[in-house]
Amino acid sequence: MRTPTVKWLVVGLAVLIIVALVTPLSSPPVSAISEDTLKSLAAERGIKFGSLYQYELRNSRYNEVFEREMNVMTLATFWGDGSRENRPTFDFTEMDAKVQWGRKRDMELHGHVLVWFEELPDWIHDIPSSEIEEVMNEHIDTVVGRYAGKIALWDVVNEAVDYFGALRDNHVWVEAMGDDYIRKAFVRAHEADPTAILRYNDYEMESNKDKFVGVKNLLIDLRNEGTPVDALGWQLHVTPGSFDADILRKRMNKIADLGIDNYITELDVALPKNATKKDYERQKRTYKKIVKAFLAARRHKTIVVWGLRDGGPYWLTKKHPLLFDENLEKKPAYFGVLEALQQN
Repeated sequence: MRTPTVKWLVVGLAVLIIVALVTPLSSPPVSAISEDTLKSLAAERGIKFGSLYQYELRNSRYNEVFEREMNVMTLATFWGDGSRENRPTFDFTEMDAKVQWGRKRDMELHGHVLVWFEELPDWIHDIPSSEIEEVMNEHIDTVVGRYAGKIALWDVVNEAVDYFGALRDNHVWVEAMGDDYIRKAFVRAHEADPTAILRYNDYEMESNKDKFVGVKNLLIDLRNEGTPVDALGWQLHVTPGSFDADILRKRMNKIADLGIDNYITELDVALPKNATKKDYERQKRTYKKIVKAFLAARRHKTIVVWGLRDGGPYWLTKKHPLLFDENLEKKPAYFGVLEALQQN
């Protein structure tokens, strides 16, 4: 007669055998699944993956997820955000904190943005036109110089081309310097940090042919003038169905043909306020299409999403545009990106 110990040992062995028989041999170990992150899979494809760092949303959980998933950190520094209250005063408190946090975690740091026609403080409009170029130079020298060797890449000029493909007019920079403000800004940034990658950044080039042609022609003109512009930033603020992925790839290749690198810089996919499960699946497919098109294009470097989590106070607050929800839980879109990065 078997003792109770032997009896239960036999039962336990039988259960283990049954479990082994019904478990698929192809199932990956749990540890292998948990190790996949956006940055680890991106690295396998020879690129980096990052996000705008939403300083106002930071807490221990936010920082934990950011560090786990990202190895590129975009740092926003706008003229009109209070960091330059008046002409002689620069407040680097927030920017210094972000740079320090990112460098401690071996993030590649991207600075955004040096020269833009929007987000300007009121005081700049009181400056005589004859002094505007000097003000721009002061800003570039001070900001880029402070972080030289720390911030690897700068968006030097942002959104200089309008919807119709022409250079924007009626703003402070062009009124003082003409269209040459663009070239001057790149030259000045290069002088402030000769090691930094310098990028022109714009939106809707994936869906607006006139705008894409205008940006391409701007880059050609800048290169012909010997301007140190290294890269084009594709913002890609999109919605499901707002663009054709094959056109995106072809247009990126046309930029690559100029010897200019392609970066995705502000990626998000907006949804209706009352998004449904079907909407989130469409968002997932859209993210996946973008990543696949980017990887298929030449001279692709880095993908940056425009924030780690939904619910930011300043941009698409109710549109659920990002990879993590307000509670920092992974959305279907997150897995769409993973799937695209895993595919050959």
